[in-house]
Amino acid sequence: MLDVVQAALGLISPQIRALSVALDSGRVVLYVAVSERNAEVDEDIDDLLFELEALQDGPIVIESSIFVGRPDAHWPGSSGRRVYLAKEADS
Repeated sequence: MLDVVQAALGLISPQIRALSVALDSGRVVLYVAVSERNAEVDEDIDDLLFELEALQDGPIVIESSIFVGRPDAHWPGSSGRRVYLAKEADS
């Protein structure tokens, strides 16, 4: 989990609402909740996955799951270990 925090440094754009991580059948799944999906977000997530892979001692399968919406109970990452949660602006 600490590797995810280190990999995410400087890569969390304003569109990223939350990050969580889970181990599933020997693979790491990075769950990302975003306010919108665009090329910048996709590039940031690709960079994050690259950085996370580089921090590993050996080969490991790392996948991402991108969810457009609030990081609430409907977000698949809500069952993972939360690494980042953006503060929502008061409406």
